[in-house]
Amino acid sequence: MIKLKILFTFFATFTLFANSKANGSILFPSRDSINGVFKFGNEFFYLNINSKSFYLKRANVTKFQDVVIPVCYDTIAKGNFKILTKNVISLCNDKNFHKISFDFKQEKKLSDDSIYFQVILPIDDAFSANRFRYHLNGFAGMIYIKSESSFNKVPKQKGVKYESTVLNFLIQDLTPENCIEEEKCYQRIYFRIFYNLTINNNSNYFTITLPDFNECYVERMDVENDFVFFDGKNSIFWHGNEYKRL
Repeated sequence: MIKLKILFTFFATFTLFANSKANGSILFPSRDSINGVFKFGNEFFYLNINSKSFYLKRANVTKFQDVVIPVCYDTIAKGNFKILTKNVISLCNDKNFHKISFDFKQEKKLSDDSIYFQVILPIDDAFSANRFRYHLNGFAGMIYIKSESSFNKVPKQKGVKYESTVLNFLIQDLTPENCIEEEKCYQRIYFRIFYNLTINNNSNYFTITLPDFNECYVERMDVENDFVFFDGKNSIFWHGNEYKRL
């Protein structure tokens, strides 16, 4: 049923766009037909014609004490949209979609014959064990880590001077929530935390703290260039679902 809805949305979008181009002009929708709040299940799609912005949110639900629910009940997508034809808009991710804050601490401790890396994520999240793979490389390619462990120790190579002063860090999500086989993956799989970060080569213990790398950030949906079809009255169609106007 969902696939049929997706096909319907695609062909409706293509037909409307083709017809408008054939007529030599693009028909724009009325302000009232776009503006508003639309609901499907526990999801709410907010469209603001004045700012040409949108928000996709999940409704708040009761969280039982001492029980962690592995779903982000917050804004799961946001950004701006472009009007393409009379009944179609195109979505664009928020400009801060790929940004993530981090704290980088460099120290000299423990054994000097090794280099240590520790990654600290928020402790109150519902991430399963070994959900992420950490990719770290630097020191002119002499250090490369690909590990599911948040703490890694790399013995120094004897006789080698570690003079390089940059480090790269990438996180891979091994079990993204919004990826379905044979369909578009709406969740990011790779998160580049930093690239060519300058480091102190006198240090051997590096701690990377990610205070905002929480469930809601990880589950934020990538909707870049997605189409939303609307009937001009009471419904919009996106992601294979019908969202009805409140």
